[in-house]
Amino acid sequence: MLDTFFDQITLRNGFYNEEGQPRYTTGSVVSGALMRGILVILIGTAISQRMSVEATWMISIILLWAYVAYPAYRQYVVFNTHVEEIENTTLCGQCRHFSSTNQLCSIYDEHVTNTYVPCEGIDWEPR
Repeated sequence: MLDTFFDQITLRNGFYNEEGQPRYTTGSVVSGALMRGILVILIGTAISQRMSVEATWMISIILLWAYVAYPAYRQYVVFNTHVEEIENTTLCGQCRHFSSTNQLCSIYDEHVTNTYVPCEGIDWEPR
């Protein structure tokens, strides 16, 4: 869990982690944005003690856009691109048990990748 926290704070790239599981899911994008947002709020509070209110607001708004909103948007775009690729190129993408919001096979509770099909096609059912 601590590794995930540092991945979100440092905005590490790469869609899959070392184990081959997807790094970006809808929940990880949202939780990463929330963690970075809390960090920006703490930084804004700290600099408000040393700077004027106008400067603090401007710096906070710029940080919110540059460090929270835009990276979350980019991660979500990357996530959607990979989900569309999985839906179009794999057997799991056409199965009714595939959950596109987190790239998960709902029967086996495992993430689907381009090279890994959890059920190996045995429990596949068309949409």
